[in-house]
Amino acid sequence: MFAALGRFVHKRRSVIVLAWAVAFVAGLVATSHLPGELKGGGFTNPATPSQRAQKAMQERLGFGPAQLTIVFASPDLDARGPAFQAQIEAALAGIDREAFPQLLTVRTAASTGDAGFISADRHATFAVLSFDASTEQVQRMIPAVRARLAPTNLTTYLTGDPAVYADLEKISAEDLRTAETYALPIAVIVLVLVFGTLVAAALPVIGGGMAVTVSLGLFWVLAQILDLSVFAMNVATLIGLAVGIDYSLFMVGRFREELGAGRTVAQAVETTVEYAGRSIFFSGVTVMVGLLGLVAIPFMSMQSVGLGGALVVIVSVLAALTLLPALLGMLGPRVDRLRIIGRAGKQGAFWGRWSDAVMRHPVPVLIGTLIVVLLFAWPVLHIEREIAGATALPQRSESRQGYDILRSRFDLAALSPIYVLATWAGGTGALEPANLRRLFEYGVRLRAMSGVARVTSIVNLPGVETPAAAGRLWRAVQRPVRTGQPSAGAGLPGLLQGLLGAQQREAALRLRALTTAPGTALFLVVPKDDPSSVGAQDLARRIYHAPPTEGMTVLVGGTSMSVYDFVHALYQRFPWVILFVVCVTALVLLLLLRSVVLPVKAVAMNVLSLLAGYGAVVWIFQDGHLEGLFGFHSSGAIEAELPVILFCTVFGVSMDYEVFLLSRMREAWDETGDNLQAVRFGLARTGRIVTSAALIIVVVGGSFAFTSLLVTKAIGVGLAVAVAVDASVVRILMVPAFMRLLGRWNWWLPGWLDRRLPRIE
Repeated sequence: MFAALGRFVHKRRSVIVLAWAVAFVAGLVATSHLPGELKGGGFTNPATPSQRAQKAMQERLGFGPAQLTIVFASPDLDARGPAFQAQIEAALAGIDREAFPQLLTVRTAASTGDAGFISADRHATFAVLSFDASTEQVQRMIPAVRARLAPTNLTTYLTGDPAVYADLEKISAEDLRTAETYALPIAVIVLVLVFGTLVAAALPVIGGGMAVTVSLGLFWVLAQILDLSVFAMNVATLIGLAVGIDYSLFMVGRFREELGAGRTVAQAVETTVEYAGRSIFFSGVTVMVGLLGLVAIPFMSMQSVGLGGALVVIVSVLAALTLLPALLGMLGPRVDRLRIIGRAGKQGAFWGRWSDAVMRHPVPVLIGTLIVVLLFAWPVLHIEREIAGATALPQRSESRQGYDILRSRFDLAALSPIYVLATWAGGTGALEPANLRRLFEYGVRLRAMSGVARVTSIVNLPGVETPAAAGRLWRAVQRPVRTGQPSAGAGLPGLLQGLLGAQQREAALRLRALTTAPGTALFLVVPKDDPSSVGAQDLARRIYHAPPTEGMTVLVGGTSMSVYDFVHALYQRFPWVILFVVCVTALVLLLLLRSVVLPVKAVAMNVLSLLAGYGAVVWIFQDGHLEGLFGFHSSGAIEAELPVILFCTVFGVSMDYEVFLLSRMREAWDETGDNLQAVRFGLARTGRIVTSAALIIVVVGGSFAFTSLLVTKAIGVGLAVAVAVDASVVRILMVPAFMRLLGRWNWWLPGWLDRRLPRIE
């Protein structure tokens, strides 16, 4: 099949190159519009408990689906003073329903009377804009909101999810340009060192660039049909540059080898596609399998990475099997034009000697390399995970600066409480005596839970120690005030004496309006820990699983529950993703290599490389080493999705080298039946190409380490370290040592299985 494809491509080479050129131009146009079609977020699922609670709060209490926060700060003005408040009123004067029909409320310190809107140092406050619109819709309104904000002497920051996603979109596009600026020139230098000629070095860059551009164009098409995360654009580009250049590198290397063996251009193209093309096809399948594992995780952000990554791999494989052979067929011997570096010595002489040296001492080599890999991997033992949110953005971004003010100068947990929505049948009011009693009992239980700082609700108020006291309070609040009557607070217990002045009465009525409806009452539970911390997540989980008071149903939402839902669902599916990827990859290798032992060995050694990448990510991004070099500040944890994305990315990409190495060994084994000769031949023929290809991926991954988004940095570093360890330790030391020890058992395949497996030669 692959030989026939090689003959077809050589015959139709001009048409194929023209078709790719047209696709490239179309992709270039579509890519320029891609960022605006992608969405931020993607870490929620409507089926999770937190989102069911969010929907119920919208339907029953009128909560807006999305909120935008505007932070106001001054170095000298008191946020409680009239001068500060007058400037806030002036700044927000143009933000109303006439300008934004989907605006529900604008809440400020003045409108709510809530002291929590004033910072601890009294020099900052904020306004919360609630919209009856999705986060993505509010994100598109941000330029208009910014334009309607009247200029004042206050420093103003827009933050909250819509603003964070807008900054993610902008910075993601900037990061792509940064990565390409670093990666492509260095990749060209590496390729010149490998091939020695400018023409040969240019071909992999052309192949990789074509693959990425066409893939991003197709990604734009998908974005018209599906919700896709902006984060997937960067990951797809990272993978596309890495595998696209690598696959083209393997094709060019094999073509030059075949020309050097005396074959005609047509024969060289056919043989290159037959052997290198087949390896690339199966290598691409293993990478796609890893990435498609992400599609099984029910969150848009993860599914987008899986779809985008799989798409760019498909296009990279197609480019390697069609575009590159067509270009090589056009160039022929001219592929060695514009020589920069003199001709190398005998093909594979160094790697042949290296293989001999390793196989003379297989046991010490195997033990030594295993120790090195485990040293890289040891930081994994103390891994901590989090959902970073705004802190994943660089500190120069506006939404990050606004969030940092909220985190450092306000009670962040109070701004993002755990929402506990209690409902009951019948639609009776929350202040009915029976309902008030049940709510009071439940409120006492919430307040007594470990990890709770305080609870706010219609029954969790200062001095209210019994259901009867709660009833007296609310009767007093609702009692009409007549001139000359005694204070409404007379006779109320303890701290409630004097509560019901005009402002206090108004605050109580606002609380009731905000948190109650027929058949509904809301508890705002403030955790002692930060909302996205492990402690707050655990508190939300315990509230969700605790049985409610009889006759009530409880829903739990808010940041802490949303983060718990994401992490819980992610790692509940992760073992199944691992099983799927490992089993399908092993099956593909079984078909390609016709050996039971080699697929198991390949999977085990890939896991070692992956653990080395994990260890590097934890050591750098969690433990805080090399912060100055990579330009970030460690929070003491890594993003929760990183281990999953790294597994699905690194496992497939590092398997590339195993496929190319073992494929050449299999060729020699089929010809000679000599295990030592097969191992030596495979390493001699692929050692330089595999090492060079790995260096390309290290360069591409390393270039993403200097981008702005923390997640992208970590993925780039994890991929670069895993591939570097894989190519420099695992493939050229551990693999030949292991295969020397196993001998002929490397190629063992039971007769009954051999008869049933389809042959793909």
